[in-house]
Amino acid sequence: PLGGVLALAQRARKPMQKSDTPNLAPSRRSAIRSFKVMDVVAKADRLARAGREIYHLEVGQPQSSAPQPAIRVAQEQLAADRCGYTSARGEPPLRQAIADMYLREYGVTVSTDRIHLTPGSSGAFTIAFMAAFDVGDAVAVPAVCYPCYRNLLQCYGVEVISLPVDAKYNVTAAVLAAGQHDRAAAGLPAIKGLILSSPANPTGAILTPEELKALCEHCDRTGVQFISDELYHKIVFEGAPRAACALEYSSSPIIINGFSKAYSMTGWRLGWLIAPDHLDSCVDALNQNMNVSAPTVSQRAAVAALGEEAASELAQHVKRYEDNRAVVVSGLQRMGVQTHEYAPPQGAFYLYADLGRLGVADSLGMCDALLQDAGVAVTPGVDFEEEGSGVGERRVRLSFPGTTEHVAEAMRRLVEWWESEAGLRW
Repeated sequence: PLGGVLALAQRARKPMQKSDTPNLAPSRRSAIRSFKVMDVVAKADRLARAGREIYHLEVGQPQSSAPQPAIRVAQEQLAADRCGYTSARGEPPLRQAIADMYLREYGVTVSTDRIHLTPGSSGAFTIAFMAAFDVGDAVAVPAVCYPCYRNLLQCYGVEVISLPVDAKYNVTAAVLAAGQHDRAAAGLPAIKGLILSSPANPTGAILTPEELKALCEHCDRTGVQFISDELYHKIVFEGAPRAACALEYSSSPIIINGFSKAYSMTGWRLGWLIAPDHLDSCVDALNQNMNVSAPTVSQRAAVAALGEEAASELAQHVKRYEDNRAVVVSGLQRMGVQTHEYAPPQGAFYLYADLGRLGVADSLGMCDALLQDAGVAVTPGVDFEEEGSGVGERRVRLSFPGTTEHVAEAMRRLVEWWESEAGLRW
């Protein structure tokens, strides 16, 4: 028996061999681009584990914790309940709290039956795309946008159409109409869908209520399924337009939102999707099959996150982000970046800068060198632009949801590196 155990131990120590089974290979649909910011996060984590001090300007993750009322509820629930599955749509108290929030903040009445809770807003994207679009459909995204829009749509066999952004980094009804006209003139299939965020990632740009109204009306008029990503609502800076909800102007859009950003609950993995009537039953079926249910303890804690006690705490986060934006802008000015070379960040917690005039033509390489040399993690613009456009190679996104002290030190190191011999190579 001992010999048998030793033999098993010997086999267990052998490295796993590549499969010799013929015809086993990744699917063609899986050949999508990686999410570059997560590649940067992984390298930053490796350096940190090796003892390096790392300053994070790459990932959109608040350094603040979830609201204290939410934490208290989670602790109570974990101590008192097994927190098993819920229905796929989610628990009624949270769906009611979300519906109450829409009435209070947007003046919109939302039926709780149309609210579907998902494991993060990422879970809502996958369901929305599968519910609304078929293989071969043409779906439009802004030329500069959250990379997972493109990557996931491509994975589902959708033709992704990049629409140019205007001078304010927005896609408006006029921009969409021009894209539709160009496709019709070329004899190409009509655009079936549009997804965008406002406030936007990576630019922080916001559509005015009037622009959003015109866009919703144009989508309804031309049969375009609009998906409104409203994840950064509530993170809007002084002087910016109001972040309106698409449901104020139409009942047709799919609304996606969640607790990760405005509520500092990234790891709690809780988002929601508001489905229009024509998609409600298929969204429910997809959610049942793909997700079963969103995390139960997160759902219960989120009710408290939407309450009055948490509101003042969350408002302080937004004030800090606004202070951090000023720190980032000041650092970029010291680097020689001019105001017209970055998107005007009106909301969210990002600044998207074009460093092409200053000589940057390989943002991926530059960000890698900055992390290695100075311990500052920044996201290359190639994550957000259409592959092969050449635009992302000269742009970077700076994320500033951390403490003001952390952001200030990160920018100090970035400017120091930029002015050093190592930085001058870029």
